[in-house]
Amino acid sequence: MPLRIMIVEDEMLLAMDLEDMLLDAGYDVVGQASYMQQAIALAEQKSGEIDVAIMDVNLARGTNGVETAAALRERWNIPSLFVSGNLDERTREAALPLRPLGFVGKPYSEREVLGSLGQLAIGP
Repeated sequence: MPLRIMIVEDEMLLAMDLEDMLLDAGYDVVGQASYMQQAIALAEQKSGEIDVAIMDVNLARGTNGVETAAALRERWNIPSLFVSGNLDERTREAALPLRPLGFVGKPYSEREVLGSLGQLAIGP
């Protein structure tokens, strides 16, 4: 079964680019969210159907990707792969207790994102 991924990204073009890349690699994209409440609503709707979230740090409506990742990890044990241009040391330290798959800086390469996802044993 392919890895089921939620994309949490407030820049629509980047989210669409990520989705195309993931689908081409054989992954299943279960949905996209641009802010925290939308991501939580999607996780509730797809309960048990999300293996990982690709998470930006700065989200729409003033929400934060680290806080969103914490809610997803705590409520549904969904790990996050942080893909962001805002991965300073402080952000990384705040995210580490959430046991993320990793951190990929923007601009990213397809190899970096797919390589990080490959850590999950249930990948394609």
